[in-house]
Amino acid sequence: MARTFTLPLVTGSLWILLAAPLPAAVPEASSLELMRLFERGRCEVFEKAAPAVVVIEAELRQDLPELEVEPAPDQPQSRRSGGANSTEVRVPQEAPLRSEGSGFIVRENGVILTNHHVVVHAQKITIRLRDGRRFPGRVVGADERTDVAVVQIEASGLPVLEFVDSDQVRVGQWVGAIGAPFSQEWSFTSGMISGKGRTRLLGPASSLPLLEDYLQTDAVISPGHSGGPLLDLEGRVVGMNTLITRAERGLAFAVPSNFLRQTLLQILAAGRVSRPWLGIRVETLGDTPGLKERLAAAGNGAVVLSIEPDGPSFRTDLRPADVIQAIDGVPIRSGMDLQRELFSKKVGQPLQLSVWRPNGRKVLSIPTVEIPEQLSSLPTAPAPVQPKELGNERFGLVLKDIRPKGVRVESVEAGSAGARADLVAGDIITDVEGRPVRSSSDCLTSLRSALSKGTGAGAILQIERQGRRTFVLLRIR
Repeated sequence: MARTFTLPLVTGSLWILLAAPLPAAVPEASSLELMRLFERGRCEVFEKAAPAVVVIEAELRQDLPELEVEPAPDQPQSRRSGGANSTEVRVPQEAPLRSEGSGFIVRENGVILTNHHVVVHAQKITIRLRDGRRFPGRVVGADERTDVAVVQIEASGLPVLEFVDSDQVRVGQWVGAIGAPFSQEWSFTSGMISGKGRTRLLGPASSLPLLEDYLQTDAVISPGHSGGPLLDLEGRVVGMNTLITRAERGLAFAVPSNFLRQTLLQILAAGRVSRPWLGIRVETLGDTPGLKERLAAAGNGAVVLSIEPDGPSFRTDLRPADVIQAIDGVPIRSGMDLQRELFSKKVGQPLQLSVWRPNGRKVLSIPTVEIPEQLSSLPTAPAPVQPKELGNERFGLVLKDIRPKGVRVESVEAGSAGARADLVAGDIITDVEGRPVRSSSDCLTSLRSALSKGTGAGAILQIERQGRRTFVLLRIR
């Protein structure tokens, strides 16, 4: 018959076992003995994994004036001339700029994974192993968008870390991190997975597309942990520690192992990463309350926010405000689902997109292209102005007919429905609730008709903004 017991709270890593049945094969054990088992398990994870974790010393280029680095400890700072009345004479020195990070070995022949930001500015890389050996390292390839780099040293028979399927990682499971925080090499911290699929961490000012799918952990991650492994109870890699935000609140993030493995294989095969692109920006249906209400009938999926003018989707029938619900039959419930499925495809491969829109469902075939090195940033909307003359006080818009179709927004009244919908001067309205716009009067008639239904959900306006197709949701208070 199984016994139950309760463990006291243990500080540091939190180990609580409440009313847990003892397996029949396990003899009676005190709480202290069980705590010793947990302690031994943590020690074994470190002892197993630490030999495959490396410290990366990067000597940085001298043309980086924005970096402020303390001089090396052995760097001479001054020279004193002989004589009783000698004075201190400062001698200009070109002290090498250095940084330190972490990495881990994934191939016996010296292939190492680390963060792109650890090695990106390095003119010389030195890899230090746990056993004291030092090797010069070279960058095989890197992917700035995911902050992953592959480094090679000339060695053989090295200890390696194995990957585990990060899709199977569960929130609440134990993890440990090894790295060199603040130059304290091979430091070990532990905690748990506190979240999965974390996005929007780089912020809207990032010039890179947000290819984000982070694991969140409450294990202590500090500068110098970058590039080190996040490990499970078996000492296998669940992710790479890469990002610290608001460290005082215990928020740290890691690139999932499945994404790491995919990036590693591409770099080893071609020296670079090539990813497919549809030329669209999406968000999860439900992330924006107004859209969730307006498109509630779709259920779930990824909403197309905009379509890039130089992307493959621009030449198809895909429209802003469409909800993508499947790719090649694989269900898409969020923007993250779409990213993961897209990155599992090859560049040039045509994809079958199942799309929901208010007037019906469609299946569109769209070929992918390679994601560009640089994507144009989203335009910044100017502040609405108080126009001298309003075409319609209810919407706060002055419109002008253009050819062959659509109307151009000449000005937007501050505080109006048009301003709240983020319409800006220069926008071209091409469609209101699925009806093409042919003139200013036609546009206003369609808006009144759509908003007269009294649902409060608003009207979807298809617009063109600086060549990009997008949409806005216009609502009347």
